[in-house]
Amino acid sequence: MTIIADYARRSGSCWASNSTLAGALGLHEKTVAAALRGMEGVLVLADQPSPNGTLGRRTQPVDDTELAVTISAVARNTLSGHRFKVYCAISLRAHLGLSASASVLAQTCGMTAEACRTIARDLVADGWVSRAAAVGRAPKYDVHPAPVAGAAAQLALFAQPRQSARPEGVPAIEADAADLTDVVCTGQLALFGEGSEAPATPVVPAPATPVVSLPQAPLVAAPQTGHLQQAHCNKPRAVDGCLSRVADTLVTRDARAREDVPAGPGSVDAFGRPLRGDTQPSPVATGTKAGIRYGQQSGGRLLRWDVGLDADLLVALQPVEDLLRRLTSTSTREFLAGHVRTALEDIARWTGTAHAPTVLAERLTWRLKRQRGSALVDNPVGWMLRRGLPQGRCCRHEACDDGIRLNSGADCVTCELRVQDRRSTRAAVASQVLAAMPDATDRERQAEHERRLHDLATRRAEALAAAERETAHRRLRHEAERPEREAREASAEAARLAVPCEDCQAPQSAGLCLRCSSRRSTRAAMVETVNLHLAVTTLTCWDDVRAVVDRVNAEITGQLIEARNPGADRYMIAASDRVNAETYRDQAHHRALEHWARSAAACEEAELVSAAELRRAHRYESRSDAEKAAFEAGERARLAAARELLEQQLRFVRSLRQPYPTTVRSHRRDLQECS
Repeated sequence: MTIIADYARRSGSCWASNSTLAGALGLHEKTVAAALRGMEGVLVLADQPSPNGTLGRRTQPVDDTELAVTISAVARNTLSGHRFKVYCAISLRAHLGLSASASVLAQTCGMTAEACRTIARDLVADGWVSRAAAVGRAPKYDVHPAPVAGAAAQLALFAQPRQSARPEGVPAIEADAADLTDVVCTGQLALFGEGSEAPATPVVPAPATPVVSLPQAPLVAAPQTGHLQQAHCNKPRAVDGCLSRVADTLVTRDARAREDVPAGPGSVDAFGRPLRGDTQPSPVATGTKAGIRYGQQSGGRLLRWDVGLDADLLVALQPVEDLLRRLTSTSTREFLAGHVRTALEDIARWTGTAHAPTVLAERLTWRLKRQRGSALVDNPVGWMLRRGLPQGRCCRHEACDDGIRLNSGADCVTCELRVQDRRSTRAAVASQVLAAMPDATDRERQAEHERRLHDLATRRAEALAAAERETAHRRLRHEAERPEREAREASAEAARLAVPCEDCQAPQSAGLCLRCSSRRSTRAAMVETVNLHLAVTTLTCWDDVRAVVDRVNAEITGQLIEARNPGADRYMIAASDRVNAETYRDQAHHRALEHWARSAAACEEAELVSAAELRRAHRYESRSDAEKAAFEAGERARLAAARELLEQQLRFVRSLRQPYPTTVRSHRRDLQECS
């Protein structure tokens, strides 16, 4: 809610998308979306969407009956995670004048008392709050809008618990506090309550940096014992490419930002200890066996992640190299490689085998980017099986993968239509509410808008459920009627098979036996071969036609008889004649196309198309490319013209086979009788 208020301070509404808010908060986009859904209508008001579809949000004004406290912008922009939550809880208790014990903070923030105590101690050490109660009682705090200087002196007044690990050369805080003598630290007596008569605390000023001249940057707290729940709010640190989630020392969330601040090689704090940015890393192991980090061997050499992987797996798994280096077990790697091969086979159904590894690599790259990097992955195998490898279908199209079509690589049209439909629906409902309630308040319009959207979604869900039920009923009826339907089909098939052959009257031939069917196909192929020969011959009279018909029929008949197998039966002979006749027909068709491609009309058409393509030579990189394209275009035009001329001639030849008047038949027999 605070970041929405920051964005809405200038224009009145926050138009940032969920991904923008997640990037600013350092959270996952789904986490931000879930939090916004929980605050919709309670802490955040949603206006009508902008023209580009982004939903506008703004914080709801605080009501007179609500309990709220003002937090400075410095605290909201500096603190984050559970530290900011505990800071807000302490601010609320301080505003009411109540004590803030660890148990009260844990109940308010939904955390454990140990985690709240650790964070409160860090806030005191950093100068965000000051403890205002004696030791042994429930503490009260004074909240500062910004970290104050000199807060490190409170570390001497309130001793820290025993540390689990301390870098070498760093003195303990208790030892520093025990050596403080002869100097009074002014301003700290108020921490024990106003009017307290506690004696002055003798303090020896630090030799390097006096208390009054401490730097304005907030000092860091002493290293604390790590806690499992605290690790959820801390930003994990990557060590040699692997994750150090639970360490022996506590790493606060803003430690990375503090480490970015340049410091001199000899910078120390008020007690002579090096600052966190200058502290040497501890040689203690970081939560792994025998001090060996994930992805390393005992000698410090990184494990090979590409051992035993073929070329496709190397290309597909290149984006997740950091995750694979953490897998030290050979069986685990083989298990994961099997699942990767299965994913490649699923992708190859749409993209082909050659492009499948590249597509899977792009998918893993996008999933890691959505995860905010490999450092946030605790379980590499679980992440690969649940988030990295599975296809992310955002709609009902089988080729959709995270809004991208696998078969084309373009944006999924179905997903775009769904987004546009939802945006247009929200815009239409908002317009209706605004027209129906022009004088209502924002809260009333928002409530009506959400109610209408809920009713619309309910009606659509009910209609979809009804359609699914109807589909299920139709499927059941279809299954119930299957025996009767199969019986009718069987009887119809039996009646069809009982019809004798039309040519040879063979029984149970379904109207035409196999031998007669082959003979009919042979005669049709011979007739088409004769027509093709006539189409390339110059015909002047009917004698020329008869001569061509007799010559072609004799040639085909002789070739068919020569190709027959002497020991074959009549069915095999009929099948052989059909295959050979169709082969001769195809050869005659090819020769006819070549004949008409050499005709004057086809050559003229090819020249025209080539000239037209050469006039567009400026579209090609060189003259040779333009000439090559012009030649190819001319050949395509020549072939198309040859097909058209041959089809015209065949239509003329087929027309000659039609019946003629009696006077013509008496003079010349019909061409159909000749063939």
